[in-house]
Amino acid sequence: MGKEFSVKFWGVRGSHPVSSANQLRYGGNTSSIEFRVNGHIILIDAGTGIINLGKNLISSSIQANQPLNVTLLLSHLHHDHLQGFPFFSPAFILANRISIFGPDIYSRPVKDVISSVMQPPKFPLRLSDLAAKIDIAELSAHQEILVNGKSAVQMADSNLSSHAIEQDEIRISAMHSYAHPGGSFFYRIDYGGKSIVYANDTEGYVGGDRRLIHFAEGADLLIHDAQYTQAHYLGLGKHVRSTQGFGHSTSEMACEVAREARVRQLALVHFDPGYDDDTVMQMSLSAREVFPQAFAAYEGLEIDLFNSEKILFEPQVFKFQDLASGD
Repeated sequence: MGKEFSVKFWGVRGSHPVSSANQLRYGGNTSSIEFRVNGHIILIDAGTGIINLGKNLISSSIQANQPLNVTLLLSHLHHDHLQGFPFFSPAFILANRISIFGPDIYSRPVKDVISSVMQPPKFPLRLSDLAAKIDIAELSAHQEILVNGKSAVQMADSNLSSHAIEQDEIRISAMHSYAHPGGSFFYRIDYGGKSIVYANDTEGYVGGDRRLIHFAEGADLLIHDAQYTQAHYLGLGKHVRSTQGFGHSTSEMACEVAREARVRQLALVHFDPGYDDDTVMQMSLSAREVFPQAFAAYEGLEIDLFNSEKILFEPQVFKFQDLASGD
């Protein structure tokens, strides 16, 4: 069996979900991404995309006749990154186990925040009513999550685990970003010499976010917030106010980080809910002029780091092709 490290996008919209005829191409669900790494299921964020993701996990669990063991990482606790969790169907099945890690940057424990979302009258069920075995822990930026082979997920002090990554070891490290109201965590997953960095809900700095650039150095894939067009961000045009300080980036900001960090591919995510497919596509095409390996992620997009060695992109016909093929 070969090495496994893949990513699938289930929700790439920001702020709130949308559903309209001109927003089908990229999808209307909020942030949720699935990683399959060496037999382990790792999810980041629980926007509405996690609802269909959960249904898919149950289907594969039934087919394999095996319970699910899922690790869920939360970047932060804003509503659009948590709103799908009450409808995450694997949490309702007794045999499943879900390990949730959230940033330790709040005055209340992560478990208390999730519990506050799942209680009457806001929701008919409480967190304690869920049948699955659910463990919730806070993660600091000085800790890492290590998974070795089939062992249980464990946290370790990053200063004590600075050894080289072992052959079958998955290492998840975190960075505390201050470039979003209330703060958020970025995550980096390393396995088998490959790496993916998730940097959502962040606003760029002049000269690029140097801490993020260092964190993402040499990654195979950078998944980066690109909520706004440059004109929207600057407040240009009629009835458009500037979104500076809202904690979100433009595709130009994302490209600057990707270029400085020398990443291999850049996936743009967290698109403004008011943008139609043509607007997002134009953002993608414009980004590619700055960073040729950039593309706008969309629901259902899958990337296998070990079996898709050549750069993928999305041209105007909206089919992913091999850049090297000249097609």
